[in-house]
Amino acid sequence: MTWSYSDESYKRYTRDTWNESAAHYDPILRNLDLANPALLEAAEPRGGERVLDVATGPGEPAMTLASRVGPSGSVLGVDLSERMVEIARSSAKARGLDRVRFEVMDAEDLGLPDASFDLAVCRFGLQIVTSPEKAVAELHRVVRPGGRVAATVWGSGERSPALHAMVGPMLEHAEPDETGYLPTPYEMGGPGELAGMLHAAGFQRARESRHVMTQRFPGVEGYLRAMLEGTPLGHSLREEDEDVQRAVIAKTRRNLEPWKEPDGSLALPAEFVVVAAGRP
Repeated sequence: MTWSYSDESYKRYTRDTWNESAAHYDPILRNLDLANPALLEAAEPRGGERVLDVATGPGEPAMTLASRVGPSGSVLGVDLSERMVEIARSSAKARGLDRVRFEVMDAEDLGLPDASFDLAVCRFGLQIVTSPEKAVAELHRVVRPGGRVAATVWGSGERSPALHAMVGPMLEHAEPDETGYLPTPYEMGGPGELAGMLHAAGFQRARESRHVMTQRFPGVEGYLRAMLEGTPLGHSLREEDEDVQRAVIAKTRRNLEPWKEPDGSLALPAEFVVVAAGRP
């Protein structure tokens, strides 16, 4: 049985499921933070700059960027999830960060003035927005001429067992929409794909690099808990029949076996792509 897709329903689903997952997101966040060095190297944040972090989640890399722009700079982190923004604000306050603020905002319709930022970044957000083309167009609009953009997306599923251990079995049971479309987390990870999207939006001189992080979890149960509670995958799986749920979990367990460490913990590779470009 197929399902009917609409931008509105997908956006509502995205917001609701990330709100649901926000309180359990920390184990996922700690692994995603491993991408920060490569992203910031490509972004080249400078003292005094105005920086936008789109799809900031609970505040990264916005809070790391705040230390890079110095006392004369500023950072704005935006996210569709109200709960994520609440957590980011609380965390920034606890750390005494006064050069970063957070707002609830749609990446595809940023309520921000034209040419108001020197740099915009997006860490693993373009693959979950409703229309990445619209989000990239908005990044181009709000970055000043001569400014920059840098983003990360996941690489291929085969090179990202940290995700594909569970996403793969879920895709085996997933039904495409009425047009035959089936979303995956890897749609912009092919060679030149994200760079081409940035060029189409008006950015120039896109540079692409590929990296592999090692995501760590305290065993199979820790992985399952992190993925099912800390991401929308758990919500999606709970919508399936119980036999499908059992089959997906069983296949996920088998997929994780090769990545067990001697102490029972997991060390799973995940390929990601970093692309940086400039606005002429």
